Amino acid sequence: MKPTFVALLALCLPLMGADEFAQLHSLLKPQPGESRWMEIDWHPRVWEARSKAAAEGKPLFFMAGSGGAPAAGC
Repeated sequence: MKPTFVALLALCLPLMGADEFAQLHSLLKPQPGESRWMEIDWHPRVWEARSKAAAEGKPLFFMAGSGGAPAAGC
């Protein structure tokens, strides 16, 4: 079984100093412009999204996980 990055990181964190951890965190944290989907004003309730889309004349985008479950619940 191959160790995963997360497992290796969990083993190394206790050995790191605060400065090393801050440097690693800054490298792993999404940089501005990398995660554009996080900048979208998502609405978990269809009625709210529908009302806002109608008021602004914009289309709706629905996202669902397996079996039609909300993506946030996956």
